[in-house]
Amino acid sequence: MKTILVCPVCKSTEITLDTGGITGKYMCKNCGYVGSFVLELSEGEYKEMIEGEKMTEMENDKKS
Repeated sequence: MKTILVCPVCKSTEITLDTGGITGKYMCKNCGYVGSFVLELSEGEYKEMIEGEKMTEMENDKKS
């Protein structure tokens, strides 16, 4: 099963090793996050996370 690295801040999959992996940190190309914590998800888990956030967003829009 293939795992996807996901930014904990913006949920982007544009994650690379920071400074060539020397520091043990990751960098998000989308929002600029740098840190050692990233989410490791399967493709199915990633889709569920994104769909869940969209549902929550829609529910919040209805309440407003």
